[in-house]
Amino acid sequence: MFRSISYLLLTVGALVAGVLTFLMLQQPAAPKQALVYPQARNLAEFSLTDQHGQTVGRQDLYGQWTLAFVGYTFCPDICPLTLAKLAGVQPELAKMLNEPLKIWFISVDPQRDTPKQINEYVNYFQQPALLGVTAGHDQLFPFVRNIGLMYAMSSNAEGNYLVDHSASVVLLNPQGQVVAMFKPEMVVGQPPVIDPEQLLADFPLVLAQLK
Repeated sequence: MFRSISYLLLTVGALVAGVLTFLMLQQPAAPKQALVYPQARNLAEFSLTDQHGQTVGRQDLYGQWTLAFVGYTFCPDICPLTLAKLAGVQPELAKMLNEPLKIWFISVDPQRDTPKQINEYVNYFQQPALLGVTAGHDQLFPFVRNIGLMYAMSSNAEGNYLVDHSASVVLLNPQGQVVAMFKPEMVVGQPPVIDPEQLLADFPLVLAQLK
């Protein structure tokens, strides 16, 4: 009798283990350096100015995927490194999508970053999908906060000042909604910057969770 009970317990245990293993295999792998929002976040209307002096708003996000990053042209490290990496992997990321993939560089330093300055800066990366935008802080602050990023600067900033800002990259879907955030690699002694190889690995996993 005890032997029969032992066999029964072993059989049930093996069955449970098999079911759990099956369920784990059915779940998509989780991205390592990305956060996928449980629900897409709608954006409030906004008005920014691009590098060509044209006004852009929420409607300009429709029909495309967008990787958005905040920074400024006088940034000594995080911004040029991040934009160079995004510009480099854009072609490979775009192949995973049915709609175009754009990159928005959102300058949070309108005092120094005029459209002309942003245009010269953006053109340096030689990536047609890269667009630079800015605005007054009355438009910038709520927009940046709305997409889940941040920046902060001294109220009496003059001359060669620095601006604190997020190093993450936000993904917006073709409906202009925030759906995910790619986090920078944190290495002691180095600026926090997106790892392009990890981005390429995480991107399809993020898309799989968005289906």
